[in-house]
Amino acid sequence: MKLYDVSLRRPGLSTSDRLVAVRRLDALGVAFVDGGRPARRFYRRAGIELRLRTATLIASGAPEDLTALITAETPAVAIVVQGHGFSEVREAVRRLVRAGRRVVVEARDFFDGWLSDPEHALEVVLTAAEAGAETVLLHDTAGGLWPDQIGEIVETIAETGVPVGFGCHDDGGSAAKQLFATEAGAGLVQGSYAVVRGGLDRAVSPSVHSAETGIAPVPCPRLEQTMSAQKAIGGVR
Repeated sequence: MKLYDVSLRRPGLSTSDRLVAVRRLDALGVAFVDGGRPARRFYRRAGIELRLRTATLIASGAPEDLTALITAETPAVAIVVQGHGFSEVREAVRRLVRAGRRVVVEARDFFDGWLSDPEHALEVVLTAAEAGAETVLLHDTAGGLWPDQIGEIVETIAETGVPVGFGCHDDGGSAAKQLFATEAGAGLVQGSYAVVRGGLDRAVSPSVHSAETGIAPVPCPRLEQTMSAQKAIGGVR
């Protein structure tokens, strides 16, 4: 299971602070560090100054941002899709792949879409994968599902053979949902493992409490290493 950090999508940090943050997240072993929108000056400096050992820098945007995503010159890009048609998703992924980029498709509101029309939701996943996306990240944007529901749906999608990931905006239950998703076959987990609040000053706890799952606390060794962020990532000033 790999970690995909989106802490730097948040506004407020200077370019220099972002560069420091990426280096520290790289030292933690995070697989992807998302710098956010592709037009930021940060990417120009990152291409010159960063020499990452573990992490891959990733720019993210919508299908209409393709030109800017390519210009950002990151090794990987995330296409955020929400309510887009099959042809638009297919063309966006193919164009980025032709440009030599690794592609993650972040399917927003995926789980709500699955509940209303599972065939359509599955077709979005298959279309993205067939076009060349290396991972389709299933996003629980509204946060309305329970962890066990997340696990059941992720397992169904993973059984198709498409590499899937998981992300959510539900801070209260995110750790539980991450655990259920990874147990069900998600190989990439998106989250703010180091949260930006005037600096990278804390890590999201990887512990899963009984109140979140209805069962005894569950350890997650792979996520536990992120707790060292509280020491490894002090305030970025």
